Amino acid sequence: MADQRRLAVLGLVGAGLLTLGSISVWESAPLEPAPWNAPVIDAVYAPPVEELETHVMRRGETLSGMLARSSIQGGEMSELLLALREFMNPRSLVPGVEITLRRRPQSGDVRGMDVQLNADTLVHLARDPVAGWMGELVVTPTVRDTLYVAGTIEAGRTLFEALVYDDELDVPASEKYALVADLAKIYAYQIDFAHEIQPGDEYRFVVERDARPDGSTRWRRILAAVVTNRDREMPAVHFALDERDSGYYDLEGKSLVLAFSRYPLDYVRITSTFAPNRYHPILQRNRPHLGTDFGAAAGTPVRATGAGIVSFAGVSGGYGNLVKIRHHDGYETRYAHLRAFASGVRAGRRVQQGEIIGYVGATGLATAPHLHYEFRRNDQPMDVRTVRLPGAPPIPRGRRAEYDAIAAERMMLLERAGVDAAPVLAVRGGAAAATP
Repeated sequence: MADQRRLAVLGLVGAGLLTLGSISVWESAPLEPAPWNAPVIDAVYAPPVEELETHVMRRGETLSGMLARSSIQGGEMSELLLALREFMNPRSLVPGVEITLRRRPQSGDVRGMDVQLNADTLVHLARDPVAGWMGELVVTPTVRDTLYVAGTIEAGRTLFEALVYDDELDVPASEKYALVADLAKIYAYQIDFAHEIQPGDEYRFVVERDARPDGSTRWRRILAAVVTNRDREMPAVHFALDERDSGYYDLEGKSLVLAFSRYPLDYVRITSTFAPNRYHPILQRNRPHLGTDFGAAAGTPVRATGAGIVSFAGVSGGYGNLVKIRHHDGYETRYAHLRAFASGVRAGRRVQQGEIIGYVGATGLATAPHLHYEFRRNDQPMDVRTVRLPGAPPIPRGRRAEYDAIAAERMMLLERAGVDAAPVLAVRGGAAAATP
């Protein structure tokens, strides 16, 4: 009996030792390495599926010529052009258009082609193993939104620097440059941003735009702005009188621009001034010179100095090719010795201030390429260098109530963007109807 009891105790002790032994084996297993000590495998190079090859269409070149230059010929070229014709006429492509070919790295075979029609649209062509060349029109999506911008000019900075170096303004640098140019154009007749801006001056404006995913814009328009220069506030509100005629006005409905630019060329070099008696080099006698001559290379664009109706576009004696524009309140401008007229410029056509109407030439009684420009009122010639230019017409009386309502609404928008407020997007969503 005692022996049986002794055997039972030994059995229990042995079982316990076995259990403890198994536990110790599990606890003594090696730990996994920490993440920072984990083994690292070498990088694996994955060859590209295709190689990109971009070409720019040259002046006088056709798409077929460009494809031939890229070693695409025969049936392959015909199939590509046929697939492209479903979306546009290849003959309508202009110099500067980018075409990107996608080739197989090993064989060099073309497996796709992209034709960039404009900043927002491209034709994407790809070779299908069964159906052949297939295409689709890819349009970059845009969103109509409203951007508020406000700031203060710091010491040592210009308006350009204040906007372009504004890190809180989350738009591409090119868009910042464009906003500076837009604002400067609105206030071109009110303030010289290069010389009159002072530290402490403020700006606020609201921009309506169609923005692409990368932040650039397809279209934009400043709806309203307030620039404070030396404690003088200068509001500007956009208003469209019709589809072609729009501008910026103050809160009293007066236009912010002058009715006329001083000169019809971008770069001014006066070669002969207004004079009641001047020796004419061709006629070899003294006669009145009732305009101002501007020296410029042949073909230089000539711009209308004010909005109006073309009353004459043709050949007129010593003037040579001449454009005459009739403006409001009895004003008339004349542009002579033109080499050619701009497309569509003819009698009865309405033109806008700054619109190209012709190109510098030497037709008529001219010894060299130049522009003869006349500024008249009630058929009386005036010296454009010294005359006081009139302001553009104000808001018509019949549209004043409409303008006042729009101006009040947009001034309220500007109040929401305090001078020290960071730029914000006011609206995000689909395309909205254009506003005046």
